Amino acid sequence: MVTKFDAVFFDFDGTIADTGEGIFSSVSYAIEAMGYNPLPHDRLRTFIGPPIFESFKRELGMNDEQSMQAVEKYRKKYSENGIYKLEVYDGIKNLLKELKNSGIKVAIASSKPEKFVIRIIDFLNLNNMIDFVAAPESDKAPEGKTVLVEKAVNHFGVSKNRALMIGDRYFDIDGANGAGVESIGVTFGYGSEEELQNAGATYIARNTEEIRRIIFS
Repeated sequence: MVTKFDAVFFDFDGTIADTGEGIFSSVSYAIEAMGYNPLPHDRLRTFIGPPIFESFKRELGMNDEQSMQAVEKYRKKYSENGIYKLEVYDGIKNLLKELKNSGIKVAIASSKPEKFVIRIIDFLNLNNMIDFVAAPESDKAPEGKTVLVEKAVNHFGVSKNRALMIGDRYFDIDGANGAGVESIGVTFGYGSEEELQNAGATYIARNTEEIRRIIFS
């Protein structure tokens, strides 16, 4: 099958799976444990995408020390009972299988700490569909999405014009643009079509079949 890409990189939260339930409950726990008032759902949604360390600072005005304390509380709660509260989006597993069968390299490029991504991939039995994970070692040294995309490009040794980043938030599209690769913004996650278009997504996809048509066109 003809394709214009040699490697495809996926964001995780809001792109591979809907992880909102576990993230929102853990974020809410950390916020209240830090003595802040609860956030409404629309503001909790903004925590999916960018590094969570930055989200605590942005949404609650925390300084670096406070944000790191909140992250530690969040990670403890998330690791205990939030990490597996997720649902893979329709068609994603079949898409990953088709990419692998077509010889296309597949990576996860996520701001979620590497240890969590690996645990979830194992839990979902996706190990044989994912060739590489580009994710921060911890929230104490968060890496921008451009760095993660470039890490995946370099790992596979592919040309940037043959690589593709797929994500649901502006953060993913900014990372792709910064790394010089094309991108698909998906609207079934946590970002709007307007957000993704304004960020400069090369393509917009509303479901996994549209992703497939873009890749294999």
